[in-house]
Amino acid sequence: MKKRSILSLVLIALMVVLGCMPAFAAAKKPLVLRIGHVVTENGGEHLGSLKLKEILEKKSNGAIKVEVFPNGQMGQNREMIESMQAGTLDMGLPALPALGGFTKSTRVFDLLYLFNDRKEAEKVLDGPVGKEVAKSVEKSGVKIISWWSQGFRESTTNRKFTKPSELKGLKIRVMDNPLHIEAWNTLGASAIPMAFSEVLTSLQQGVLDAQENPYQNIVQSGFDKVQKYVIETGHLYGPLPLVFSKKVWDKLTPEQQKMIQAAADETKLYEREEQEKINSGLRAQIIKGKKTQVVTLTPAQKAEFRKMLLPLYKKHAPSMGGLLEKIYQQLGRKVDFK
Repeated sequence: MKKRSILSLVLIALMVVLGCMPAFAAAKKPLVLRIGHVVTENGGEHLGSLKLKEILEKKSNGAIKVEVFPNGQMGQNREMIESMQAGTLDMGLPALPALGGFTKSTRVFDLLYLFNDRKEAEKVLDGPVGKEVAKSVEKSGVKIISWWSQGFRESTTNRKFTKPSELKGLKIRVMDNPLHIEAWNTLGASAIPMAFSEVLTSLQQGVLDAQENPYQNIVQSGFDKVQKYVIETGHLYGPLPLVFSKKVWDKLTPEQQKMIQAAADETKLYEREEQEKINSGLRAQIIKGKKTQVVTLTPAQKAEFRKMLLPLYKKHAPSMGGLLEKIYQQLGRKVDFK
């Protein structure tokens, strides 16, 4: 009888242990985060995503896993944002203008010739203005947890230009962004918003004379093969926001949030350097090929373009909530657009 009682207790204990095993296993199951972007595996976005995966999985000892989806597998910019709002995608690297519909704050980075160099841009993005712009998008259901980079945008054209007067009548493809369109028209060009997928054919057929993009997009899309010149206008620095779903973020533990933020901050430094290397390497590739001439605008020539855009700064500054003035203050510049 005693043996039966002991056996019964052992069986009960075993059942309890076995019954707890699924819950225990679930608790040990890693958190899987998915990140999407729209460029190829050769781009800075992808290299940065892989580095984020490496750092985060190491920091968490495998408790957090990251899956990377390049080439628009998770949709284009707008689709990724909508998926993050719904909580069906954890992270994404959409182009900043795609967030412009949720806040006016991002528009300040759409001003051409706002930054003279990368150092200025990174100083602002990592400072109070960058934090304020990031905070402004949270009401839309997503949050910017880090600022990565696409580098500066340059121009390709079949008509060489080094001053605004030479832009008259130049049909240039721009993103469907009101400030970009207005800026190029102000400089004397004829700005034509067009889907990125249509640009190469339009350049080949003469529908367009020019387009503007970072070196990464210029070479990977073959624009340099159908254009005579790359004009290093350096007219726009491309902040690349690392965006996180607010729905997903709010469900994470404080420890997980802290770990992800630390990994994003560490990756930011790596991605910016890698993007710079990519653009420099592609620039050297074009020069070596000798089929397309690279023309670098001097600081004085860039200043001439920027001077023509000051009325645009003056017109739009009031709608930017003082952000433009804050940027000038941080960079130690005298306000010249009032």
